[in-house]
Amino acid sequence: MSGKKLLLPVLLSACIAGCTTTYVEPDPHAFGYNYYPVAVGDYRIYNVTDINFKNNVGDTTRYQMREVMDTSFVDQTNTLNYKIVRATRQDENAAWAEDSVMVVAKSTTSVILTRDNTRYVKLVFPVQEGKVWLGDAFNNHVINKLAEDPYDRKEPYTYSQVGEPFRFDEGALAESADGLIQFAPTITVIQGTHTPNMVQLDDRKEVYAEGIGRVYRLFNRVVIAPCSPDQCEFGENYKVNGHERHEVLIAYGHQ
Repeated sequence: MSGKKLLLPVLLSACIAGCTTTYVEPDPHAFGYNYYPVAVGDYRIYNVTDINFKNNVGDTTRYQMREVMDTSFVDQTNTLNYKIVRATRQDENAAWAEDSVMVVAKSTTSVILTRDNTRYVKLVFPVQEGKVWLGDAFNNHVINKLAEDPYDRKEPYTYSQVGEPFRFDEGALAESADGLIQFAPTITVIQGTHTPNMVQLDDRKEVYAEGIGRVYRLFNRVVIAPCSPDQCEFGENYKVNGHERHEVLIAYGHQ
């Protein structure tokens, strides 16, 4: 018995000496951290095209929007946050006017943006093709109150076209636009899908480029109806009402 009693401490001592766990830092490139860089002083400027539809007629407004990572702070949960100040102007010759403030927190597992006191999970790590998560996991937004599956009750986001180049032709939005804009590599976050009965178009997505951040955003929610020949061209839908918005990155840097 005495021999067995002495054996346990010996084994424990050996394990303590040789069974230590080594922490390995995640590879930023492999995890996709560089798709959302964060640093105080970073800024991004977008061309914005806003189209409001009513009775199949679109009212278009164009302007520029700037987002600046103004300051950083640690909140009560000991989480590092960055304050983003958004400003708008009519064109490059006009002065910037502050529009709103947002807060973003980036961790090893996600990027969470707070806007108008509502939290959104913009990205999750590691970045993987087809990966799905709940973008509104931390807010009260509910799509279908009767659904039992949380991915049916709330709003799932999905990674698509991971690592692929992104091209956008601004000429399709305005004759005065600069034309083709290209970034690579990028990831696309799909945020909206068509409803089964096709009564409402819900086409929303954000595109992030490595080392830059968000380079494009589409918000397109329109109530549609079948189109008669005297209302629009063959194959089109009648846009009863809704909102279509494009945000295209035109400049970025550090100030």
